[in-house]
Amino acid sequence: MPTREVGTSSSDPRAVSAARRILILHVRAGVGHERAARAVEEALRSLDPTCEPIVRDALDFSSPFLRRFYASSYNRLVDRVPRIWGFFYRRAEEIPAKSFRQRLRSAILAAGCRDFVTAARRFKADAILCTQFLPVEVLSLFRERGSVTVPVYCAVTDFSIHPIWVYPGIDHYFVATESAKEQLVATGVVPADRIEVTGIPIDPKFATGVGMEAARRELGLDPDPNRLTLVLMGGGFGWGPMEEMVETVLRLPESVQALVIAGRNDALRLRLAGLVAGQEQRIKIHGFTDRVHLFLEAADLLVGKAGGLTSSEAMARGVPIVALRPIPGQEERNVDYLQESGAAVRVHDLFELRVRLAHFLSNRADLERMKANARAIGRPRSAFQVAESILSRLTPPGAGGNIT
Repeated sequence: MPTREVGTSSSDPRAVSAARRILILHVRAGVGHERAARAVEEALRSLDPTCEPIVRDALDFSSPFLRRFYASSYNRLVDRVPRIWGFFYRRAEEIPAKSFRQRLRSAILAAGCRDFVTAARRFKADAILCTQFLPVEVLSLFRERGSVTVPVYCAVTDFSIHPIWVYPGIDHYFVATESAKEQLVATGVVPADRIEVTGIPIDPKFATGVGMEAARRELGLDPDPNRLTLVLMGGGFGWGPMEEMVETVLRLPESVQALVIAGRNDALRLRLAGLVAGQEQRIKIHGFTDRVHLFLEAADLLVGKAGGLTSSEAMARGVPIVALRPIPGQEERNVDYLQESGAAVRVHDLFELRVRLAHFLSNRADLERMKANARAIGRPRSAFQVAESILSRLTPPGAGGNIT
């Protein structure tokens, strides 16, 4: 069994020789999994400047077939036929984690991901963290086979546990809530002492803030705290009826102002900009942004997306969610949790959206109660908690680990 080689760097050689390397694997199916990975990367660097987190898309180490179709198939299903994705999500729940069918699926996936072991060796990893279920499934099998001997951790990026996250070969799980921990223990696959409630890891910037009025000024909005301010989001790719949502806001009184995030969908951003022509003072259209922490600090309500990362970011800022047509499956489960916590409402169509927004406009006490509920379940330091736990579980700096 070959020993881990010590990394090298152009900075202080003594610090580098002691550096702990954590390989963080995500998958670009949506953007939330990568955001979680980047959040832990930043927290690790902040807590231990000698640490070397290495963030990669797990599909880079898979077969050409998986690279081409895995993420793109998910993105197309969610965008065009979300009900079909919901059907597959529910069917997958029926497959027991320890069943022959599940083991066969894992073996087939592992055959297309043999380079995961090579990657761990090449990056000289002391540990591996996964923020998406594909590398969790594959590495669990490699861990059981002894192909990978460094610890493998998993950060679940939704508020509920789906069996596709649950595998016996994972050393430690980070989950969003106590109820998620209970669900994971109830599977009979993962013991309680290997599960930690940290929240879903979000950008460390959510742990600090400039204040609502300052955030509004910086984003070109009226800083008046009495103005109802919305953030409209459709995820990293601008999913959902974004144009119709903006039209709904345009029909509200002019005292309502909004920040609209179109993500990486440039065509949508241009259409939205045309839609709000003449109203740019109160409705700001943005493409992809790395300042979601600032947008949410300026907001009273988030309208649209209910992904695990987006919802966690909103809760960290004390911003309730009006969830319009959540994606069947994981987003619906997220909304269930948030509604039970009094921090979200679900609307089924644009008429109901307009009614809800009008209600909050004239009933600010209800909105303030939901804000308090959101703050109560928010975990702005979640990425730091995950990073602290990983660092505490590693061998002393420089001791290394082995990969066969």
